[in-house]
Amino acid sequence: MHYWRILSALCLTLAMFCLPRAAVALDGVTVVLSEEGGAYTQVADKLRAVLSQSGGTARLPVKVIPLKEGDSLRADPGQLLVAVGTGAMEELAKKNLPQPVLSVLVPRAAFEKTARQSGRLGDPRNFSAIYLDQPWARQFSLIRHALPGRTKVGILLPPNSTELATALSAAAKAAGFVAIIEMVDGEADLLPVLKRLLGESDVVLAVPDPLIYNRNTVQSILLTTYRHQVPLLGFSPSYVKAGAIAAVFSVPEQIGQQAAEIIQRLAADRRLPLPLPPRYFSVGVNAQVARSLGIGLDDEASLNSKLKRTSEGEP
Repeated sequence: MHYWRILSALCLTLAMFCLPRAAVALDGVTVVLSEEGGAYTQVADKLRAVLSQSGGTARLPVKVIPLKEGDSLRADPGQLLVAVGTGAMEELAKKNLPQPVLSVLVPRAAFEKTARQSGRLGDPRNFSAIYLDQPWARQFSLIRHALPGRTKVGILLPPNSTELATALSAAAKAAGFVAIIEMVDGEADLLPVLKRLLGESDVVLAVPDPLIYNRNTVQSILLTTYRHQVPLLGFSPSYVKAGAIAAVFSVPEQIGQQAAEIIQRLAADRRLPLPLPPRYFSVGVNAQVARSLGIGLDDEASLNSKLKRTSEGEP
C-alpha cells in the first residue's frame, strides 16, 4: 500500500510538470500598443469594451500599456498578450515570454517574417495573428462587383516576393482574373515600373508594403494611375480619400471586435487559432474619382452587401 501511495504521488508530480504551458487558466489580457492614440488605441478600446461585458470569460480584466512600458512585462502564464501593431509584435517576439501572443494590425508578410526570425513560425497556437491584409478572394470580389469587365489586374510587389506572387496569381486565376505582377527594387524604380504596368492593366490592386506604398509615394502613384485612366484599388480609408477609386478594409473597431471574440472562445488550454485574415470589413468608394474616370460605381452600402454575401464561408 505504501508503495502505491508513493507511485501515485510521483505520477501526479510528473503530470504537473508535463502539462503544456498553455494549460493554465486564462485570468487576464495585457494589450501592448506600438503607439498610443489613433488606430492602436481604438483597437484596445473596442477589445476592452467587449471583454468588460457581463457573462463568462467576457469579464476578463484588460490592461493596456504602451510599448515603452514593455520592459515591465514578466512571465505570467495566466495572461494573454495582445500586440497591436508591428512594433509591439516584434518586441514581444524578442522577449519570448511563455504567454500566448495574438498580434493585430500587422501585415501578413511582417508577421511571417517576425515569426520566422524569432523561431515562432512553428508555434502558431501560441504566436498567432489577425492579419491587416484582406483575403485575396475578397479583394478580387470587390473588383468584380465594382469594376465589372476589368480582368487584367496590375500588382506591384517588393523584391524577393516570389511566393506572394505565386499565391496572388493563383488567387486571381481562381477568381477569373489575370494578375500582371511587377517587382519594384526601390523608390527610384517605382514610377518607371508602374508606367509599364499601367500599359498592360485595366485596374491596379494595391498590396500593403511600406517600400512601395508609403507617405512619400502615395501622391505620385495615384496621380500616375489617374493620368493613365486606370483605377486603383487601395487598402485603407485614407487611400480612398487620397484618390483610390475603392477599397475593402477593416477599421480598428472591427479588428478589436474579432480579437475579443477570439479571446472569449479560447478553451481551457488557451490555444490560439491559426493566423487568419479579418472577419469583419467595410468598403469605401471615391465617387468623385469614379466620375472623373467615367466609371459608374455602386455606393458603399451596396458593394459592402455584395461582398458580405460572397464572403460567406471565409474565415
